Amino acid sequence: MSCLSIILAILINIVLTFYQNGNTLYYENIIQQQINSSISYKYPKDASEYQPSDRQEVKDFGTFDFIVIGAGASGSVVANRLSEINNWTILLLEAGAFGNDVTDIPNMEMSALLSDYNWGYKSVPQETACLDMVGKQCTFPRGKGIGGSTLINNLVYTRCNKNDYDKWAQEGNPGWSYEEVLPYFKKLEDFNKTDPDTVANAEDYGRGGYLSVEYPVPRHPQLNLWLEANKEKGYKIIDYNIDPQIGASVCQLNTRHGGRADGGTAYIKPIRNRGNLKILTHSFVTKIAISAKTKAAFGVRFVHNENTYLARSSKEIILSAGSIVSPQLLMLSGIGPAKHLHQLGIELVEDLDVGSTLRDHALFYGLVFDSTYPKTHKPLDLYLEDYLKGVGSLTTPNYNGGVGFYQTKLETVPNYPDLELMMTPIDGFSDTLSQQLSSAREKTWQHLNQSASFLIYVMGLHSKSVGTIRLQSKNPFDYPLIDSKFLSDAGNVDIARLYEGIQLALSLANAQAFQKYNATLVRQDLPACNNHTYLSESYWYCALRYFSGNVYHPVGTCPMGPDPKKGAVVDAQAKVYGVENLRVIDASIFPFTLSGHTNGPCVMAAEKLSDLIKSKFL
Repeated sequence: MSCLSIILAILINIVLTFYQNGNTLYYENIIQQQINSSISYKYPKDASEYQPSDRQEVKDFGTFDFIVIGAGASGSVVANRLSEINNWTILLLEAGAFGNDVTDIPNMEMSALLSDYNWGYKSVPQETACLDMVGKQCTFPRGKGIGGSTLINNLVYTRCNKNDYDKWAQEGNPGWSYEEVLPYFKKLEDFNKTDPDTVANAEDYGRGGYLSVEYPVPRHPQLNLWLEANKEKGYKIIDYNIDPQIGASVCQLNTRHGGRADGGTAYIKPIRNRGNLKILTHSFVTKIAISAKTKAAFGVRFVHNENTYLARSSKEIILSAGSIVSPQLLMLSGIGPAKHLHQLGIELVEDLDVGSTLRDHALFYGLVFDSTYPKTHKPLDLYLEDYLKGVGSLTTPNYNGGVGFYQTKLETVPNYPDLELMMTPIDGFSDTLSQQLSSAREKTWQHLNQSASFLIYVMGLHSKSVGTIRLQSKNPFDYPLIDSKFLSDAGNVDIARLYEGIQLALSLANAQAFQKYNATLVRQDLPACNNHTYLSESYWYCALRYFSGNVYHPVGTCPMGPDPKKGAVVDAQAKVYGVENLRVIDASIFPFTLSGHTNGPCVMAAEKLSDLIKSKFL
């Protein structure tokens, strides 16, 4: 090698080192700023920050072919796909902002929850679950920004189970069988088998789609203990997105090179400069305008920069505000239960069971384990050096790691898991962040202590309990009333399923793989259950009422179905019954809870329904 080449290589190395050190220092500063902000953060109690300065004047915002309300997991897809047609104009309205360099870091998810990227909803006080949460109110994090809840979620990618979609179609929704939706999963996917030790076959997935799917690298060593424990107990190591689904795995994540692949990053940023797509952030929608004469939706009223506007649509309005806000907006616009709207003085447009069937996965948070497995801690700058290479502790959300899908005796359909366990190592940056946020003003639990070696979350998949979304008033800036009613089903099936899951989790933790490191259940200080023998069935049934809540997968508040007289709000093409030019495209249209995490199905549904819209107008 010549002297010139050597000198050039040295200079390049100096420049790269300087660049990386500068980047590391930048990230250190913004991470610490976000953590400090999260510690002092308090959730808002309403959306009054969006109230206009002048409530009387409504300004014209022009006419667009399509207006999409909400840029979450589904709305971002719809805006992208419809704007592929050059002679269509699309307006995308979103109350929040784009994500930033902090939300891009998957393991900052816990801090992002304590920020303006989260609406910070809470349920009304509960009687059957969430009893240890402050005020007996279940927390309902919902994302606010371009990407919606994908800005603050745990990024787990699942297609869910074949039986979910076949059941969906069999209930009178043509086009939604597994065979018919699978091409849309493959269309959205950009799969990269980053962990060569998994059993996944890249040929079973799509490549080149907008949504990146990969495994975190390197795999945390405790996840190998999780897989070994499952094998000891007779469960297979599987790719849970491919049939059969019963068994254990490490999680697939919606990340790209270790960074968060939220809906905005995946679907909006690559096409944000399309001339026919107008993206309006910080825009709070208050009502969908519907003609009293024709019962056709023709516009959207919203607040932006303290001014109220009316944007008109010449083709359709697509409501993609999510399972909490989509029903709220329909009811504010006169579409909902007639009695409820009449009580609030809202003029009825269409009497539908909007918000009457809130469904969600109930999750038990109370299994916390100590062990002698060594923890690894290092300075933030070293974590960041890994992150900038797309690997390491910062690339994995805090509550993430190993996963298992199982079938209890309560589900009779073959190969149809009704239980999910998630094993999470409390290590590395996750442990550091958790300790720093322990002093946050905004508390969730009164007694639950999750400081230990690892957690096993128990999640019921086929929920029987049904809650509601109702309006607090006809003021659009008031938060809706969320009554989750977890573990309230008449047959007590949901709580029995979670109890089965606790027993399975304890059995796995007792496997030799974990016992090599003396895994021990941490006894929680739960005064309400002290009158029960510790670890007895009655103790667990008591603890389940206190330490169970939602896992942020709300669905079903505008359900799809063939008959509005039997509770359906939209038809198989997501069109709202009785109202023209209006569709709902988000998790609220799912007719029941699915056997996995909801983000993948939300994107799939939006891909599929975007094609249906195109086929109507092209």
